[in-house]
Amino acid sequence: MTASPQRLYIITGKGGVGKTVVSLAFTRWLRQQGHDATHVTFGHHRLRDQSSPNRERPLAAWKDVPRWELDLEESAEGYIQKKLGSGLAAKWIVRTAFFRALVNMMPGFSYVIFLGRLLQTMQDHPQRIMVLDAPASGHALAMLEATANFREIFGAGAVFDDTQKMLTKLYDPTYTGLRILALPTQMAMQEAAELREAVAGIAPFDARITLNQSLESWESALAEAPAPLQAKLAMEREVRSGAGDLPALPFSAATDPEELWRDLGPAVAGLV
Repeated sequence: MTASPQRLYIITGKGGVGKTVVSLAFTRWLRQQGHDATHVTFGHHRLRDQSSPNRERPLAAWKDVPRWELDLEESAEGYIQKKLGSGLAAKWIVRTAFFRALVNMMPGFSYVIFLGRLLQTMQDHPQRIMVLDAPASGHALAMLEATANFREIFGAGAVFDDTQKMLTKLYDPTYTGLRILALPTQMAMQEAAELREAVAGIAPFDARITLNQSLESWESALAEAPAPLQAKLAMEREVRSGAGDLPALPFSAATDPEELWRDLGPAVAGLV
């Protein structure tokens, strides 16, 4: 029986492990289970001096998956407007050189703004599940550390209170799930384990490692495979024997979205 889903899933891992495809597939699976789920990404993490065209967004693998890319400027304006009750004042403040320099100079400030906007939206839509296609491992750790650090920087006042409320949700293991993707190699598993350990030093996150691009389900079909594939399968067996019973997402060479879904769809349920 599948467990009840949490409200926020943070999908991270070393660059190139397949975070975007997996988080999109997981969002689609949640929607097919009847949940109101949205795939979320963060936009530019600096406030630019001049407006520039939006980056070309990658095409969604599946058209039935809602996607939301948070914009830093809009997120900052939304927060200030909520505090001041004036959209005009919020726009003016965000466009001042001082505010832009403050956001750009303070490490992690952009992540605090993004997470605040995300969690506020979740509060406004209490049935919605957000699947965050998060930055790669090091940046994801910086994101979580920054949120905790800002609570210490602002020892009192409105920002402190808001950060405290944010952390209450973010650090609640029944509310937030952190899923660390790793390829089935010793080095990748070591990096994933180090990230999980570092995250545990911040808060009691529900942090789990999941192997991606696993050959386990193909094992019988690879009995007569060429030597390089046999070696890769043997390496994965060694990794799995040392890591315990980890959930695994199957290897897929599919390029067609629906063929990819047939490979991944049933497996992403293990991320819940």
